[in-house]
Amino acid sequence: MKIGLIELSAHSEVLDSLLRQVIDVGARPTVYTNPFCAEGSQAPEPSAAEWRVCPPGLPYADFLETHQSSIASQDHLFIVTPVDALCGPLSDTSARSATWHCLVHNLHTFTSPDDNRPSAAIAKLVLDGAAEVLLPDLRLMKSGDPLRSRAVNIAYPQHPPVEFVRDEVRCCIPGRVYSGRDHAEVLSALQLAAPRLTKRLRIEFLGEYVTEETKAAVESARRAVAPSVELRDHSGYVAQKEFDGTLAEADFLILPVSESLTRNGIVETRGQTCVTGNTNDMVRFGLPALLPAFYPLSDHVDGMTARYSDVESLADLIVTWVNTGEFNRRKRAAAPGLAAYRGECLSAMREQLVRR
Repeated sequence: MKIGLIELSAHSEVLDSLLRQVIDVGARPTVYTNPFCAEGSQAPEPSAAEWRVCPPGLPYADFLETHQSSIASQDHLFIVTPVDALCGPLSDTSARSATWHCLVHNLHTFTSPDDNRPSAAIAKLVLDGAAEVLLPDLRLMKSGDPLRSRAVNIAYPQHPPVEFVRDEVRCCIPGRVYSGRDHAEVLSALQLAAPRLTKRLRIEFLGEYVTEETKAAVESARRAVAPSVELRDHSGYVAQKEFDGTLAEADFLILPVSESLTRNGIVETRGQTCVTGNTNDMVRFGLPALLPAFYPLSDHVDGMTARYSDVESLADLIVTWVNTGEFNRRKRAAAPGLAAYRGECLSAMREQLVRR
């Protein structure tokens, strides 16, 4: 079976997740992508896939035209991020012999009638039947709704959990510091927790700041929680290699996911119409996480999390996990659930590959 993965945006971590799953079901996929994703890929050795990388400066439409025959030869084509440059091959009858799957990251935005929304042209093609809508988590599926009938899990296990013996506890908050994550809640919880900690805690904000206001809030909190808590941050984009290296050394995560996200006046609800990529970080490294109570997860990996509902409950969990090493107990208990979840991921991928 010939499988192509197309990513012409910047979701290298999603591309990697799908690539691993396709390889693990026994295929050697062809990847059509840009230099950013190719260079940032942490996927298996290059020989496990065939890479077609767009040269810098070449328009995507020209890149896709160059590889028209290769694209047309695939049995299945997965659009990782829908971008309007893909309208050409998606409209090409010679390439339509393949089964096209379009991963929709934000369902309300994708189905909005606003022609000025991002990727409006490819959305119209897909909604008219040029490709099947594929959602990024099985929890988003709903019986009887054609747009919610198909999904794969983007979060996919990669590294087994690792316990560390050291004097400090290391926690990461992965992703950009922006409105899609409630960092203010975390900062308030840390100020409540700091006086009660019996071990030093290092918190790493593993992403770039979107606003100067948030950067200033972290700086203010840094002084308030010292010396028992050390806050680390980054001045700009965190390269994937550094991102993954930091996660590999972490004891646990805090994932302060905001329940809703509004862009261009369109509201997406996390866990209902879109997902957070941070669950991929959690599952990839087998890292226990503190997560808001509202967010749905597979039963196989939910045991890796403890849930909070407000600042006070988050502060209490931070104190408990740091002082008792609860995160290590959860790491030791995680293996069976991660194995079962991996099976769930591959089963969902196989289900898509038998559809024509």
